[in-house]
Amino acid sequence: MTTIASTGASRPQPNTVSTPIPTSRKAEDSLSAANGTLRFSGERRAPASGRSTPASSAHGTASTQKRSTSGGSQPPKKRRRRKKKNVRLLLIAIGFLIFAVGVLITAIVLSGNCGKSVPDPNLPDGSETPPALETPVPVTDDTVITHSATIADVSVRNLSVQDARKRVEAALSDKANLLDITVSYESYEPLTLNAETIGLSYDEAALEAALESVARGTETNVQIPLTFDHELLRNALYTLNEKIPNHASNASATVKYKTHKIDGVVYYQPYWSFTDGVSGAKIDFDALEQQVSDAIAAGEFTASLTPSVALSEPEITTQSLRDQLTKLSSYQTNYSFKDSSKNPESDAMSRARDTNISKAVGMMQVVKLDPGQSFYFNKTTGERSEKKGWAMANAVYQGKGYRKEPGGGVCQVSTTIFNAVLRAGITNINRKGHSIPSDYVTKKFEDGLGFDATVDYGNIEFKFKNDKSYTIYMFVYITKNNSRRKNINVEIYGQKEEGVEYRVHNEILEMTPYEDESKYQFEYDKTMLSTAKRVLLNTPHNGYVVKTYVDKYKDGKFVKTIRTEETTYKPIYPIYRVGTAVVTPVPTKTPKATATPKPAATPKPADPPSEGGE
Repeated sequence: MTTIASTGASRPQPNTVSTPIPTSRKAEDSLSAANGTLRFSGERRAPASGRSTPASSAHGTASTQKRSTSGGSQPPKKRRRRKKKNVRLLLIAIGFLIFAVGVLITAIVLSGNCGKSVPDPNLPDGSETPPALETPVPVTDDTVITHSATIADVSVRNLSVQDARKRVEAALSDKANLLDITVSYESYEPLTLNAETIGLSYDEAALEAALESVARGTETNVQIPLTFDHELLRNALYTLNEKIPNHASNASATVKYKTHKIDGVVYYQPYWSFTDGVSGAKIDFDALEQQVSDAIAAGEFTASLTPSVALSEPEITTQSLRDQLTKLSSYQTNYSFKDSSKNPESDAMSRARDTNISKAVGMMQVVKLDPGQSFYFNKTTGERSEKKGWAMANAVYQGKGYRKEPGGGVCQVSTTIFNAVLRAGITNINRKGHSIPSDYVTKKFEDGLGFDATVDYGNIEFKFKNDKSYTIYMFVYITKNNSRRKNINVEIYGQKEEGVEYRVHNEILEMTPYEDESKYQFEYDKTMLSTAKRVLLNTPHNGYVVKTYVDKYKDGKFVKTIRTEETTYKPIYPIYRVGTAVVTPVPTKTPKATATPKPAATPKPADPPSEGGE
């Protein structure tokens, strides 16, 4: 037999007898069982705890005992405890329900206010947060200014931006033209400043900004300041400064010329002439400029100003000019301008060569080159032709010797310039050596190898670029050497480099002698006797491969090599003219006595030399 106790009831006492439960009785619901109140079908519901019917009140003791013995009831204390627990659960459930309802109501309210502005506590008076900014409508020339506004004291209401601009520009121009400031010093003629003198105008960017601001309604009253060109004002004030007695003046340097005659021809020699600066009085330009600026800003367009004058020293001194025009290098070569021999052809050749050299030098006496500028020899002289006054004189021709050409001899001028430029430390040079080594570069022939510079109009150019950071000047002139010779002089001037010197030297890497008879050349002349001495037709030269160096020195100590170049001179072998004619001897008379002797044999002609060659 099974015994069932109520859930949550106290364990039965040892002397308590359990009442058998009929098998037909079943629990009505599980919830009642779980809460400790077990009901069965057909059983009366027990009255609620703490409440009693009249019957139960009358027979409380008997009922209590009856319930106690049956096992279906609980002690009063336990029922009160269970009731309190049930109440707490109920209150929790009600609180949860209230919270859920509150959340739901809040969500509904927030969803209803979506997109609406809400008060911002950070704004004054609880103002609402402005909506998101939209892209502003662009201001164009056709935009109309609908509200009351002025620009430069000009009303622009009901005007388009374009019309407003025209009206304001006209007003500003009229205002600028009213400028008539007088600057006077003592009894000297005053200086008048007007709009044109100082470039008085308005700021166009400021006007455009004002038009847009007014058109958008951001501003309603905008002023446009007038501005002037400070450099133009300074230039105007300098003219007044020149009128002040004993005003300070800067040192200056100018090119002047010495003249001298050589064999009746006048030559010019350029040189620097320096004028010292003078201390004195000058206008206080900064203070006067500020006075003008203040007068314009205050609208005092007809002001009369008196400049302040103070003692001053020259801004440019003679020494500073000499430092900028220091002689960096010079070079000189000489040549014969007339022949001492009585050979008319040789004398004419010397004079023709002198004509060409003198003409070229006269075209480039003073050359100024700013940083980055280049000098071109052929561009300076132009085409050299007889029609343009160039004489026919010997010139090196394709390594075969010399031939007459218009302008022959000018290569000595380009060579002299080349050597002066090297010694000035200029490295950007385009130069080509002759096919035959020049004998006029240095006194010792070998020392001049690699230091010549040939030119040929339309084919070979000599040029150099001023790769210094300052302006350089080149003087080229002719002086007399002796009664039959002249000097070509080249001087380079520029910024002084304290203690710096540039030295040049060469190195002969290879030498090929011309005394190789296997490579001699011969021209045979039938009209010349084979027994005659052969005639040399050219000037033979050894062949060389030479490397040149330009070295930089500081205070006499080697610093570095700044330029190297290799030059190749091919050997020139002798060309001889030899005769092939044979002399037939005159026959001798036969003696009358003795027998007739045998006739002498005709001499055999000598064999011509081999042409040689490889």
